[in-house]
Formats: sequence, C-alpha cells, structure tokens
Amino acid sequence: YLELEHAAWVRTSFSCPYRCRFCHRNRMNGGVYSARDIADVVEEIEEIKAENIYLCDDDFLFDEDRLWEFVRLVKEKNLQKNYICYGRADFIARQETLMKALKEIGLYYVLVGLETIRDDVLKDYEKRSDVNANVKSIQICNSLGIHLMGMFIVGLEDKPKDFRMLYKFVKENHLRHVAISIYTPEMGLENFAEYESRLITDNPSHWDYLHLVAKPKYMGVRRYYFHYYLLLIRLFLKAKREGVYDFIDYGDYIRSFIKNMFQNKRENDDE
Repeated sequence: YLELEHAAWVRTSFSCPYRCRFCHRNRMNGGVYSARDIADVVEEIEEIKAENIYLCDDDFLFDEDRLWEFVRLVKEKNLQKNYICYGRADFIARQETLMKALKEIGLYYVLVGLETIRDDVLKDYEKRSDVNANVKSIQICNSLGIHLMGMFIVGLEDKPKDFRMLYKFVKENHLRHVAISIYTPEMGLENFAEYESRLITDNPSHWDYLHLVAKPKYMGVRRYYFHYYLLLIRLFLKAKREGVYDFIDYGDYIRSFIKNMFQNKRENDDE
C-alpha cells in the first residue's frame, strides 16, 4: 500500500477479539475488545481532509452489522475516500457480498494475516481459520479488485522446501502483495517458554520480525537466512514482472536484501 501517500490513521476499536498464540495484540486495552460507535467514526472521517484513511484496528472486519452500518453512513454522506484495513481471511471468505459493498465505498487494501500454507500450523497458532479460507479470501478480493496484502510468517520449524512451497502458493493463487516475517517468540506470551532456551540474541532491535531471535529447528542460522532472503528476492522479482509498485527501485531493494543476508550471516555465525 506504499502508493497511497498521506494516509490519515483512524482507530475504530481497541484490542483484538481473537487469541492467536503468536500475537500480543489481544493483550492490549487490558485484554478487552471494545469498539467505538460507528456513527462517531464516520463523523471523524468526514472531518479529515486526507483522501486515504488507514483504519488501524487490529481487526476492522469483525462485526458484520457494524460494517453494513459503516457502508450505509459513508454512502449517505457521500464520502470519497480510499480505505486500508486489517481483516481475517475466514471473514472475507464468508462475506463476499459485504466485501463488494466495502469495495464500492472505497476499500482499497485489506491486510490479511494468512500466516502459513499449512493447516497444522494454523491449528497450532490457534488461528481458528484454515488454508481453504485463505485461498477463498484471495479469490474474492482478486475478483472484486480489492488489493489483498497477504502477510505470512516463516516458522522456526520450517525446512527449505517450506520456503519454496510458500512461493509456489503465492504464484499459483495470483497473490500480488505479500509481506513475510520471521516467527518471533514474544515475551509475555504463554508459548515464550517453548523458545527461551533457543534464543540467540538479547538485542532488542532484533525483535522486529525480520531477524532470527531463536535458533531454527532444522537449519543453521546462516542457511535459514539464505532461504528467507532468497524467498524475498523471488517475490520481488515476481512483483516487478507483474508491475507491482512500479515506483520502487527493485534493484536497490534486492541489493539491500543481499547485503542484509551476508550481514546476518556474520552476526549469527553458527557454523
């Protein structure tokens, strides 16, 4: 969603109503999900001059009735905006008619935690969704012209073939916008103890979802980074072929990936 410049942030709810094992967002707001009155939200948007609105809730696509009221009020006020929001694949898969209505009032990007292409991993994450929902959500957004940003996590138990299969999934399902993070055990979550003995750094800046902070199970650190950055480069080359983000200097990004790959090798030399 880099091409949507000068987006104004609007929060319409606090915390997350789901309890995924890898995420701390449901601990926010005292662990209680609460939503603003949607009429108040639309009034706030009406006062904003920016054309692009980032609805920065942890999950905006949650309450079907509330979203239909959002559509009605935006139409009533004839607001001409582009919207970016987070949503879940299983909701999108169930709500094609609602997604079409949201597209009609300006939904441009939806950021979706697809997480993985394996049902067993989704179950372990307690995601309460499945790969079929992931595929259907991509199909629905593609058919409606909504840009779906698929956000994936490469796990610490992944093998080289898992990186290759993820690229294959992205390609076969015509997913144009992708973000890949590295599984990062978060302090304060129940499963942090499972990884504590495998931690390889105490540098706070490495808890950015782009660095390994715990030792992978089936690969050394250097080999893991090699497959991670190779996946990123392949995805960037795919995006370049498809004309995604034409304003980006892809050569510059790829050179940066390669530089970071060798930098991370030096910092985490385990072999």
